[in-house]
Amino acid sequence: MAASTGVTAAKVARGAARTQRRAFLLLILANALWAGTYSAAKIALVYLSPVQLNALRLSLAALLLSPVLLRGWRRIPRDRRTLLALGSAVLLGWILNKLFEYFGLALSTASDVALLISTESLFTAMLSWLLLRERVTRMGIAALALGLAGAYLVVERGLAPHLGGSGAEGARIAGDLLVVLSLLLEAGYTVRGKAALGAVSPLLFTSVTITVSLAFWLPAGAMAVSQSGWPHLPLAGWLAVLYMAGIATALAYWLWFRALAVLDASAAAPTLFVQPLLGAALAVWLVHDTLTWATVAGGALIALSLLLVIRSARAAPAETLGEATP
Repeated sequence: MAASTGVTAAKVARGAARTQRRAFLLLILANALWAGTYSAAKIALVYLSPVQLNALRLSLAALLLSPVLLRGWRRIPRDRRTLLALGSAVLLGWILNKLFEYFGLALSTASDVALLISTESLFTAMLSWLLLRERVTRMGIAALALGLAGAYLVVERGLAPHLGGSGAEGARIAGDLLVVLSLLLEAGYTVRGKAALGAVSPLLFTSVTITVSLAFWLPAGAMAVSQSGWPHLPLAGWLAVLYMAGIATALAYWLWFRALAVLDASAAAPTLFVQPLLGAALAVWLVHDTLTWATVAGGALIALSLLLVIRSARAAPAETLGEATP
């Protein structure tokens, strides 16, 4: 009897280990799919304005995520606090954030944005200290300092400041700064989202906020078309938009949240390294970005800061991981 119980327990343990391995692979795949967003967006921005791209991408993403919303809309609380949290999350995460991010990407490079994206975790920690009164740690302060130093190297591509640069270099710096601002807003989206995630599942939260954001993006997109005419997208442009909407938004979020149903956020955190590193590599390969020593060094400092954030998070209670939304 004891032997039979031991065999059963061993089978259960092996099954749980296989499930965790599959979940970890799903997290890696989700981050790999997000890594391609920056190059895809850079291709799409050749043919579309940032407003047109966001309107088209988020409309398609909302359509693909509509089954989640249709099944779960009755579970959305109607109390004032939750609705305010959802409204502020829409404004910060899917309107202001995407405005600054894609206008910034239009001026900058896909590799810069892929590397800078990891600083969102640092801004989330900083806002959590300030707004949620979470505990400030020495490791958190060190991570913030390293991440900001890395972001400086990526933006400036050297030690000396060139904020007054002109021409293409000045435009790239301005674009990087817009992206950094968008990540600060993204961190606000994550922090505000914590107020709603207790009552709404993460995938439903994503579906709701994307859909509500269309109240802004559809009129803004129509206005952009009326001013510049209907865009003519070649196959490459359509593939880029469909990738961003179907693969990097609907599919990647489904994979991410399915895996987090099995794994703790602290166990999932190391997979966040995939997005900036693979994103920069894809930018070099697909859109022929060039990397300088400062870009590589800055990316390394940002990666090190993310490692410190992960180690600090493992010491805290597990919660839904704040992932940057490309």
